[in-house]
Amino acid sequence: MAAAELIPGANRRVLIDLTKIGDTIRRMRAERLDVLLDFSSWQRLTAFYSLMTGARFTAGFCTAGQHRGRGYDLSVLHRNDQHEVENFRGLLRELGIPSGIEPRVIVPEIAVQPLGRVQDVVVFHLWASGARSWLREWPEDRWVELANRLSKQDTVFVITGAPADMERTELFLKRMVAANLQAVAFAGADGFVSLSHLLRRARVVVSVNTGVMHLAAILGAPTVSINGPNRNERWGPVGRKAVGVETPGEGCGYLHLGFEFDGNPTDCMERISVEMVMDAVNKVML
Repeated sequence: MAAAELIPGANRRVLIDLTKIGDTIRRMRAERLDVLLDFSSWQRLTAFYSLMTGARFTAGFCTAGQHRGRGYDLSVLHRNDQHEVENFRGLLRELGIPSGIEPRVIVPEIAVQPLGRVQDVVVFHLWASGARSWLREWPEDRWVELANRLSKQDTVFVITGAPADMERTELFLKRMVAANLQAVAFAGADGFVSLSHLLRRARVVVSVNTGVMHLAAILGAPTVSINGPNRNERWGPVGRKAVGVETPGEGCGYLHLGFEFDGNPTDCMERISVEMVMDAVNKVML
């Protein structure tokens, strides 16, 4: 819902707990939908809900191995050889809606800027989410080394994360302080609104491949994504000042839907050096 609040063009946003099957179907049917577009790529539950809503027309993805395409009036192939943004555009094209527009968000104005007195903000997002999230996280000692490389006299490193990440964030802050670096944790109380304003002010945002990274790139902040198991051409940042760092060597960049870890390398993030990330930082800050 926090992300939905930033999507331009929406007349209304409805929050539904998809884990409550009966309630979800009743609430979606109550909307009396003419058209329902399902942009989820692998979840069978959302395909089932699309089928059960009673919408006059539905469209969604047919994804290899997921057995979900029969739930729609129009089923569009979900592809592994292109960026997810292109998959979304492909669904629209099949509906007769050509789209080449870049992703964008609308950020409401706020009365008080977060950390407004800080002159030099660098944002780090260390934590991934989802299945086996630790395999998409960069070693903490390298974050500290990167911070030392980026630090100026008045730099404050802002560590962003979800509420569930706060315990790890607090431990990491102690490592930063021990290295004589100024660092604070940030979790906005208004969804993504204050966070968006903070990202816009950042000298650079460095993040693992996650939602905060994508938001920063869309906002036009200088953004570096540390990808590892993710392939830049498939899940990298989309923005005019965004660069994705990929693992050297063979075998990484294997994630398609986000859970294909079995049988693949577990050291993808460890192979990415501080020097590689610094090279990317220097590119986006030109």
